[in-house]
Amino acid sequence: MPRYNAAAMALLLVSGCGAAPSILLPRPLGSQLAPAAAQATQSSAGTSSGNADSGQQAQPTAPEPVPAVSVPSFSGLLGNAAIDAPLVNQPAPKLGSCSAGGNDGSAPSGAQADESCFATPTLSSVPNQIIVAVKPGQQLRQIQSLSGFRTVSSVNVGVTYQVVQIPSGMTVQQAEAIYAENPAVASVQENHVYSVSDYSVQSSDPNDPGESSQWGMQQVDAPDAWAHNIDASNITVAVLDTGIDYTHPKLAGRVELGWNFADGNKDVSDHFGHGTHVAGIIGAQGSDGGLEGVCDTCKLMAIKVLGDNGEGTTDAVIQGIQYAVQYGANIINMSLGSSDTAIDPALGQAIAYARQHNVLVICAAGNDGGAVTSPANDPNAIAVSSTSKFLWWEYLSWFSNRGSKIEVGAPGGGIWSTVPETPNETGAIGYAKLSGTSMAAPMVAGEAALIEAAHPEFDADAVQQRIDQAVDVWDGGRNDKVGFGRIRLDLAVQ
Repeated sequence: MPRYNAAAMALLLVSGCGAAPSILLPRPLGSQLAPAAAQATQSSAGTSSGNADSGQQAQPTAPEPVPAVSVPSFSGLLGNAAIDAPLVNQPAPKLGSCSAGGNDGSAPSGAQADESCFATPTLSSVPNQIIVAVKPGQQLRQIQSLSGFRTVSSVNVGVTYQVVQIPSGMTVQQAEAIYAENPAVASVQENHVYSVSDYSVQSSDPNDPGESSQWGMQQVDAPDAWAHNIDASNITVAVLDTGIDYTHPKLAGRVELGWNFADGNKDVSDHFGHGTHVAGIIGAQGSDGGLEGVCDTCKLMAIKVLGDNGEGTTDAVIQGIQYAVQYGANIINMSLGSSDTAIDPALGQAIAYARQHNVLVICAAGNDGGAVTSPANDPNAIAVSSTSKFLWWEYLSWFSNRGSKIEVGAPGGGIWSTVPETPNETGAIGYAKLSGTSMAAPMVAGEAALIEAAHPEFDADAVQQRIDQAVDVWDGGRNDKVGFGRIRLDLAVQ
């Protein structure tokens, strides 16, 4: 059962409400670089945490990525920015269900649900593209030259995946059938659409709302964990999202600027707002006594896989994962999702690739109130559900997905964090209170960073085991609501 304490007795309110340089990451290295070229690039790039000097530049200047393979009509790793891709520069997805008082039975009698609206992707998959897994040592040039297909991007995560633009007038199903018959092809799938799953603003404030506003941090005993003064400056959490406002006072100077795989350029700034909110939960600086992230000494790596409309695709997320692993991220947070409860095979391979390289992938479980969706449903991902609070009662958020795939739960209802200080899709400036499993996942990502810093001898499996053990157990044991339990930061760092 949830623990009760004095701090937990406060009512969770659902109302109220000097840029510093950042670190520049080097370009991604192509898998087909000549040995000499690869060695030279690695020598000049160094590691992701060793580029602090680059941060002295006033503006970020990340080089264009090197192509992973050489293919016909190929112009670089463009992600969603391929010439005919339909997702670029489209408006933000329309809000789905909105509720200020819904209760699905998980909340105590009399409690109102977290005031929130949830976004619905405008598309489930890109209508004119497919993702092809190429068998080792094989190429697709002949089928493409004969049939008018065009490869627009490629990435290797243990398996080489190519995003193929299909000819005008051909359906995705027809293209899949053609490629499935080719002996060079291991598998074919749709290029699925992923999106932020929550971005309505319950409250906003241009000023720091302070530590007292952070009910979630109190509930997971963050102050007791912070009292250990753990130095996590050598730990990097990659935020695969809509970008990060790296000039925000709470984040400035600690954000490594990665790459924008949603639009195929170097701009990782956040024009939507979601990624900055996630980043603040993980690592907002708290030395001023105000709002504080779970791990306020760790580095944040900004990798933009969702565009300014809050949407991205399987291939952009795969490229983001590969980039994060390549440039030294210890943990990857993905507060993004879909309506699909089936596992995305290509994205699953990328998540497995990260785990093989000792990198944990933390995912938001989703906000449909049903089964866990992709990518959180992948067996190598850590799926996080959301909890909310009414008076002293902490309960499973009405919107949170649930089921046997849930690993742990964390506070996600009515969470204050950072948002860009420039206009963005949330409509808030500076700080905002949002709800969703998107807010719960970064609490666990920050927890993983603290554990790795406190126990450098731990591998990814050991960190996950500690996360599973450092919990308040609900309902007598592992369950469909919060998995092993709701996280406890004080226990995690012991």
